[in-house]
Amino acid sequence: MKILVIATWYPHEENPAEAPFNAEHVEAIRGQGHQVRVVHVRLGTALPMPRAANGEWEGVPVRRLLADPRRPATLLACERLLAREMAWADLVHTMAFSSILLAVPAWSARTSVGRGSPWVHTEHWNGVVNPASVSPLWEKLSGLRRLLRFPHVVTGVTTQLSREMQRFARPHAARVVPCVVKGRGPVAPSVFGSPLWLVAVGGLIARKRPLAAIETIAWLRDHGTDAHLTWVGEGPLRAECEALVSKLGLADRVTLAGSVRPAEVAEHLSAADLFFLPTAQENFFTSAAEALAAGRPVVATQVGGFSDYADASNSRLVEDVTPAVLGRAVMEAADAFRTVPAEEIAAPIRARFAPGAVGALFDEAYAAAIARA
Repeated sequence: MKILVIATWYPHEENPAEAPFNAEHVEAIRGQGHQVRVVHVRLGTALPMPRAANGEWEGVPVRRLLADPRRPATLLACERLLAREMAWADLVHTMAFSSILLAVPAWSARTSVGRGSPWVHTEHWNGVVNPASVSPLWEKLSGLRRLLRFPHVVTGVTTQLSREMQRFARPHAARVVPCVVKGRGPVAPSVFGSPLWLVAVGGLIARKRPLAAIETIAWLRDHGTDAHLTWVGEGPLRAECEALVSKLGLADRVTLAGSVRPAEVAEHLSAADLFFLPTAQENFFTSAAEALAAGRPVVATQVGGFSDYADASNSRLVEDVTPAVLGRAVMEAADAFRTVPAEEIAAPIRARFAPGAVGALFDEAYAAAIARA
């Protein structure tokens, strides 16, 4: 089939790390033999436009354009382009909630004259599940989630997200299609020696709770466990984190690695014994899934849909974020998984979230949308 993907977030040369999960979903779709075009619409001007308006990303044709509500001409140009691209496509596939806002006018106009396409929407955004976690403004505007009624099928990357989407979607329209998680190379065995090596992957932002993670390393030290944390990621809390590391005397036990390339992230995961991140809110939690795919058990807070795949067989999830609770969870995980082969932890994740497995789920969603259209 010819699939038109409309996304308001998509990787580009200036920022290859922008919504890589969308590009990975496109790869999974193409792997099923479909022909895919992407229209990447930069909605508003909060972020700069990519310099290349047309081109390819990983072999996929991508057209990029601006749609700024303060410049109506850009919105009209966007709708004209989307209508032309929809005429080419057998099926429309939007990715990210804001892309629905852009797709509705062109899709509705074509549908009103009997030329509408089957429509599948894929959601990754936590704002659909928990609007208050995004901003007070979005909490007030969250009734816009009723726009989920337009697509014939909606998919969420977790069960939690899909259940919430179903409240606003057509009857029985929601289903789970997870993110793609690739195993990068062979699984390296864990060591679980001294020190115990922990790794976190995420921004140094309040929602990821890096300060709580640092305090936990101090608690472990004070209770006789030699542990080292490498935090991979950058953010506005770096200075505060550095000050806390200095205050607690943890310069030799905490490394703030900053932003690194994906291959280096994989190296940090393989060098660790456990993945540890006391996050305040997640959805699919890709970095945790990637850790499991590398054979590294997860210690985290139980705050999102990633409990779809993170359970007692490979993780320790806790409700509280005090250093004592987190520290005991780290110690319990080390004891529980010390003798479990890393490949035994990695294999189910690599199979479940492989591009082929995810692509097959999208094929089922496409068949359901076509049947409903």
